[in-house]
Amino acid sequence: MPPLDESILADTAAPAADAGTPPTATRPRRLIPLLRFGLAAAALFALTRLIHPADIAHAKALVARVGWPLALVLLPTLFTMAMDAAGWRLILAVLGRPVPWRRMLELRLSVEAVGLALPGGSVAAEAIKLALLDRRLGVPIAPGGASLALGKAYLIGAEAIYLAVAAVWLLLGRGTETGQTSAAAGPALAAAGGALVTTLISGTLLIALRQATWVSRIARALMALPSAPLRRWIESRQSGIRALEGAAREFFRASFARRLRCFIPFLFEWVAEAVETWLILRCLAVPLGLGGILGLDAIGSLLRALVFFLPAGLGVQDAAQVLVLSALGVPDAVAVGAAFIFVKRSKEIFWIAAGALFLAVRRDLWQRTADQRPVV
Repeated sequence: MPPLDESILADTAAPAADAGTPPTATRPRRLIPLLRFGLAAAALFALTRLIHPADIAHAKALVARVGWPLALVLLPTLFTMAMDAAGWRLILAVLGRPVPWRRMLELRLSVEAVGLALPGGSVAAEAIKLALLDRRLGVPIAPGGASLALGKAYLIGAEAIYLAVAAVWLLLGRGTETGQTSAAAGPALAAAGGALVTTLISGTLLIALRQATWVSRIARALMALPSAPLRRWIESRQSGIRALEGAAREFFRASFARRLRCFIPFLFEWVAEAVETWLILRCLAVPLGLGGILGLDAIGSLLRALVFFLPAGLGVQDAAQVLVLSALGVPDAVAVGAAFIFVKRSKEIFWIAAGALFLAVRRDLWQRTADQRPVV
């Protein structure tokens, strides 16, 4: 991966602390990596308690028996990135910043390695997306930031629908190995709770974006903190804050049909996730119903989002998937879960390598194109 210029993220980076900042202010920052490591270690320890050597041996046999068809598992992720790029592109078009879909897909692929591999990678990936939009595609920070916030709200809203469908299907007793509603009660309640939480998050974010005062409110709250450098940094960017709010307000002036069109690709992202889970389980000869497939993937994805500070939800998502398979009545659930985790993680390693290679080869992604003028 080519080194990033300090100028790339100049508009989005937080100000550095003054030399006079008291040492106690840095203590919470020092504790965060320790807490992150502790949670990851606890999750991995719990996973080792769930999966025993005999289960690993059985999982290896399951994977080896499948062979080359497992390579098909790579395709849904590519479709997911294509849909994410399509939805993001539609939002930018509404904001008056049309960009080629191929360029958006290149940008999306280029940050995949960051999003999957690094702790808090999803946050870093958003910052890189914003920088590349400005630097490579000439989209100013204001509409670029608004498009990312709107895309995130739509993606979370689509996840809420995904979780709700999974909960209903499981409660109908059509997702378990046994077909009994009681066997799926735990996963169904987890999916229903996740649907409620994601609905609230998505709705709150969309309301805040529609009111177009959300950035100013956040800025006022941050200015109340006892940090003079932070206050100076916010004051110097008041015009950018107003531009960001104006871009969000412009989106909601579009017709409902046009805004709905932006939402549809994000919904297809979750459909692709379900297809991927179905494909893996089908390769492993696990006859899980549609509700079980939706519940397994949706609950795992929700936990992964909640522990975004861990790289790819390491340990937490894996342990949850084993427990969900067991709750759904899958025979030999621990061995099947180990095989499922192996395939999932192998797929992620492939896309991490592909994204890193793409960044290394396409060094021009970080160069401002000749026909793009710097945005002040």
